[in-house]
Amino acid sequence: MLTARALPQPLAFISLFLLLTAAAALLACGPVAQPAPAEGNALPAAQQEGGDADPTEPPPPPTLPTPSYPKIKHSQLQYDVVAFEEAQDAASGPSGQSDTAPADTSVLVEIYLSGNKAEVAAWLRGKGITPGGADYPYTVNLHAEVPLSLLGELSQQDGVIEIEQIAPPFNP
Repeated sequence: MLTARALPQPLAFISLFLLLTAAAALLACGPVAQPAPAEGNALPAAQQEGGDADPTEPPPPPTLPTPSYPKIKHSQLQYDVVAFEEAQDAASGPSGQSDTAPADTSVLVEIYLSGNKAEVAAWLRGKGITPGGADYPYTVNLHAEVPLSLLGELSQQDGVIEIEQIAPPFNP
């Protein structure tokens, strides 16, 4: 038989158990997330810590400039074209000719077109380049071996969507 004194004791244990369970659950969740500071008030992580950046940590990679020729797909090919043009400009003297100008190497590329296939093929032929796929009416794209000096101008032709370098076949 239960007495008036026996009832409060189990209720106290249950209450204490629930209170400890709730406290343990709150502690297990970790610290409360703080809202991020406004962009204008935020300091870089190194300054927030009060010290300089860790000298053993490598510096972040440099950000690449906006590509000059966005239709040239590969960033390395874009870099090669821009580097060639800059070297050509630097080597040009007052007369426009120089013996130190870099060699104009040709690159095998696939030219993806949205239209104007005949016009782009004619432009290539006018520059002394024979485009592959120009005589096939069922193909949309062209491929050709184009000098670096002409890739930038080619990428700006009407109908050109993208220019992608074709990797040479592997020859052991």
